[in-house]
Amino acid sequence: MSERVDTLAGVPLLSELRYEQLSLGQRFGPFEERVSAEVSERLGAGVLPLVTLRVLRRALDGIPPGGVLLRQRFAAHVELPAECVLSAEVVVTAQEQRPRGLATTFTFALASTGAADGVRSPEGGGSSAHAGALAATVEWTILAPPDEASRR
Repeated sequence: MSERVDTLAGVPLLSELRYEQLSLGQRFGPFEERVSAEVSERLGAGVLPLVTLRVLRRALDGIPPGGVLLRQRFAAHVELPAECVLSAEVVVTAQEQRPRGLATTFTFALASTGAADGVRSPEGGGSSAHAGALAATVEWTILAPPDEASRR
């Protein structure tokens, strides 16, 4: 069994950043995210939400408090190996002031850098052959309440 390294070590759980401070088109990353075979087995399709949450936490130096997830969209483009390394970039692709608060949309581009061990899977699918290919795109829209800025 390989040693687990938490890539979030030193990243706060909550951010001092507010959604109002983000700018349309603002980019973060790339960030590397390792997915273990154990996590893939336990979460199945839930790997993408986990990876994007971890990437957003790193991009914003924690998760801004007070936001509510309004929408998630996932589009997988290639099958990932059970154990892999992903490169992720995040872009603020929309911001809209709504009566209930500011809606901010983040778009994540996840590229496969191949199997975590660099070895092609015996089945041939989801292998290092997809290294560098866009593996998935994910979109999250988060609503920050209108009084969010006045809380601090």
